[in-house]
Amino acid sequence: MAFLNLIPGFRSGIMWKSIIALFYYVISIYYFIHSIGMLLFLLSTPFSFFSFIDLMGWYQVGYSYSITRNIFIISTTFVTISAIAVFHSFFNIKSLRKKVNSRICKNPSNDLKVHFLSIGQADSILIQQGNKNLLIDGGYWVSGRPILRYIKNIGVNKLDYLIVTHPHNDHIGGLPRIINNIPIENVIINNKNPYKTRRYYKKHNQLLKMINKRGINLIHPVAGETFKIGDFKLKIVAPNGGNYERINNYSIVIKLIYKNNSFLFAADAEEYSEMEMLKHNRDIKADVLKVGHHGSCTSSSEEFLRAVSPKYAVISVGYNSFYGQPDKAVLDRLDNIGATLYRTDKRGTIIATSNGYNIKFNKKSCPYPKAKIFYTSIRLKYRLLHGNRSFN
Repeated sequence: MAFLNLIPGFRSGIMWKSIIALFYYVISIYYFIHSIGMLLFLLSTPFSFFSFIDLMGWYQVGYSYSITRNIFIISTTFVTISAIAVFHSFFNIKSLRKKVNSRICKNPSNDLKVHFLSIGQADSILIQQGNKNLLIDGGYWVSGRPILRYIKNIGVNKLDYLIVTHPHNDHIGGLPRIINNIPIENVIINNKNPYKTRRYYKKHNQLLKMINKRGINLIHPVAGETFKIGDFKLKIVAPNGGNYERINNYSIVIKLIYKNNSFLFAADAEEYSEMEMLKHNRDIKADVLKVGHHGSCTSSSEEFLRAVSPKYAVISVGYNSFYGQPDKAVLDRLDNIGATLYRTDKRGTIIATSNGYNIKFNKKSCPYPKAKIFYTSIRLKYRLLHGNRSFN
């Protein structure tokens, strides 16, 4: 087949090179078919790389200069476009550039406002009520500046509480900039540093040192403990144990209660932590659920969702998620329990406003997908990780 002669790996006609190329292309499609940007990047990179080698004269396969040049220009264009798409998925370029419309946020009423910030494949949630302000997580490193800009543009000049759920980059990356640039009274963080993986242990220690250096009050999370902040209460409902194999299960899960309304912020807690919450009979029923782990199949088990029974579900996730999130199985479960869906990748920053009895959102809800999705690669990955593990 003549067209194979244009594809890197098949052009030489050498069997072992063709086998390696076949594995590369099949694995790229298999694992990244849900991420158009990453799929395009992986498929176009070999064309760009090897045509560049041809043009430089380092290795030639007999094509004319004009054909090689055209392949290089086209493939490099695709590499650039797809790289931007992947960057957008992780960090949300729009949130870095967009000026905040703060009119809805400066309402002088005593209502509770919960801002699910659109910062790509990451988490950051701002909570306002009266003169009290609370921030949960701070996204990636590049998220720190836009988060600061956002909260200052809506008139927030100090944080009464900062909650650091767990030391993954998409949750703590932007916190150093935030901690250094806005007054903070209290930080709820796992200050015993139980993380065995060296890179997380180191990151967590660095954050603890920064907090101590600034003289901020440290609060260690204890499941079952309640804090009164302004007119609302915070209940810590997880973690309920330790020595977890997965860092996500150390996530601090918070329930916020404001009069008759409640919100559950599940961070990245996975199914193991969810089962612990159920086992310890934690009060997790809530009107609004911040869906765990960006809608990954590792979280949001059927038992957990039935116990929470949310009217509304909010997913913080990147556009065309690199990880294939939110998982179709999770969306099906949310649909089955009748939760109205909101997604930051579809609607941008989502603001929920509660007067204690009713909850209103500043954006339209998202429809559930009607088309059948046959495959999500990340689901297979986590099945392999969790397949032989059971909750005791």
